[in-house]
Amino acid sequence: MERKTTKRTVHILLIILTFIIIISGLGITYYRSIEYLTGGLLDKTLSFQLHTLLFLPFLLILLIHIFFSWLWPKKGLM
Repeated sequence: MERKTTKRTVHILLIILTFIIIISGLGITYYRSIEYLTGGLLDKTLSFQLHTLLFLPFLLILLIHIFFSWLWPKKGLM
């Protein structure tokens, strides 16, 4: 896989996981609102399970993202 494609894939995965983590966190705290907005699809129990299950993949993708930024910085900034 090419470096640019790998970085782009990591960035997209991080955006998706961040969005899911935020929504599931709101689903734990404001479960009635999120359950209403999702049409009953995301209740408090499922939000908690998603939030717990996705913590390690989120952390892994975040560390990979930070590592790629450190390893291959953008050119032309300095």
